[in-house]
Amino acid sequence: ALGHHPSVVSAIMKNSATERMRVSANDAMDVHAGKAVIDGPKNYLGTFYRSVPVGITVEGANILTRSLIVFGQGAIRAHPFILKEMEALADEDTQRGLAAFDVTVWAHAGHILRTAKNAFIRSWSDGLIGPAPETGPTKRYYRKLSRYAASFALASDAALLTMGGSLKRKEMLSARFGDILAELYLLSATLKRWEEDGRQEADLPLVEWIMQDGFLTIERRLKEILDNFPNQPVAWLLGLFVLPFGIIRRGPSDRVTRACARLILEPSATRDRLTDGVYLGAGDDAVAELEHALDLVVSTEPIRDRMKKLRVRDPDSALDQGLISREDHDRLAETAIAVAKVVAVDDFSPEEITGKATPAQQVRVEAAE
Repeated sequence: ALGHHPSVVSAIMKNSATERMRVSANDAMDVHAGKAVIDGPKNYLGTFYRSVPVGITVEGANILTRSLIVFGQGAIRAHPFILKEMEALADEDTQRGLAAFDVTVWAHAGHILRTAKNAFIRSWSDGLIGPAPETGPTKRYYRKLSRYAASFALASDAALLTMGGSLKRKEMLSARFGDILAELYLLSATLKRWEEDGRQEADLPLVEWIMQDGFLTIERRLKEILDNFPNQPVAWLLGLFVLPFGIIRRGPSDRVTRACARLILEPSATRDRLTDGVYLGAGDDAVAELEHALDLVVSTEPIRDRMKKLRVRDPDSALDQGLISREDHDRLAETAIAVAKVVAVDDFSPEEITGKATPAQQVRVEAAE
């Protein structure tokens, strides 16, 4: 709408969205089990699962995007001095170019020293010392982001200074730098989303899961960069500034994961915000049936809990004993029907699949004639 064409951001989103789609599709298949294996109208995952390679395969299974575009273009376009230095060297007026290059190089040197100072202080304090806006419970995440941003900037400058143009040919290193840049962008977008949603406290488990997962990814990529850095003395020195304690993040805890699971397993304002813009079915299609069954299961959970305490499993028996009302019994029956529809898989007769009568059916028809 604004006429901008952010190639690096587009590459980050293309690579990240399709890779995460691949993981989500596989996880969904695991959860649905046989429901997602049997093809047919009731299988709302089959077509989606088969479409995953289409998004992944563009630009060589994301290899080109991850290895060359994200960091390769981003390092030049986003760096405050490299592009200016290249333009100065390419200036046809030699004297003017050398003058501009000298000014830019010294400014670049000052930038590296400031970045090294920031990376050192923020890494050794694990982000406790660093800039962060007053955002309440998410302030600590901004501090951690400032730590990793400074580490990424210093590591990038060290790689560019020691490897120069050959860095583009070291695609595995470039890909790891690209992964860090992508995580920094996506984590910033997560905090922005939380702010724009009105700082909803109920959404904090989702924010924490995403941030902890992203921080662990960043530290792993930094470690992989240091382990595979061509100049190991420089890598050892760089490690003191960017990863002095090694990998200290542990990723999302089980507690946070369970909290996130609860948010999506029952209707809530958080779930509505999370699924905003996501197709949740209409009419009597399979996805709508799934949502309808979820609503019924959640709404009848108190009835089932009451029956469980009374050690009665069968709704008919509970009704006969006067333990539940007729209305509760009918709601449980409706829920059972809805769940059975969701679990059911497609079943086709041989003639439906082939469009022809089976030999046994043909024999019966001929005998009847």
